[in-house]
Amino acid sequence: MTSLKEALTWNGPAVVLLFTLGRRESSLDEGQFDILGMRPDEVDLFPVSTESWDRQAVVQAYDLTFEEERLDDPELPGYLRECLRKASAHAEGIAWLTFEGAFHFDHLFTDDIADQVYGYCVTGEEPVVVWDREIMKSDRWKREIREVRSVLDRDFPA
Repeated sequence: MTSLKEALTWNGPAVVLLFTLGRRESSLDEGQFDILGMRPDEVDLFPVSTESWDRQAVVQAYDLTFEEERLDDPELPGYLRECLRKASAHAEGIAWLTFEGAFHFDHLFTDDIADQVYGYCVTGEEPVVVWDREIMKSDRWKREIREVRSVLDRDFPA
């Protein structure tokens, strides 16, 4: 896929997949995604089972659905940064944006899926959203994603 828009709309409406990995059992409700005067058209929550994983963490997935033309809104990356900030703080851990099919416990924040992650936030730090596929393929981006992995390893050891 050559553009972020194509990647987010491959199966119909634009679905921004936001994951959280943290200590907190509770989830954000749909109204909590009303930020900066924006909100998704629909929010779905999917708890992710960590039964087969060797770390103590709560993992949740949120599908934030938008009409396709809303992806062209220049305010959307800023909105997604604030969603990441809120979600990571609520989870007491890490929040990230990734494409459908990119989630697997063995590959969280590794080089082989770095180009599938387009945003992240560690609780208490500044959120990052990359809205450019070329940056997502860069060595610099891989290094940033590795830093998130080091936080995962430090805060949620195996």
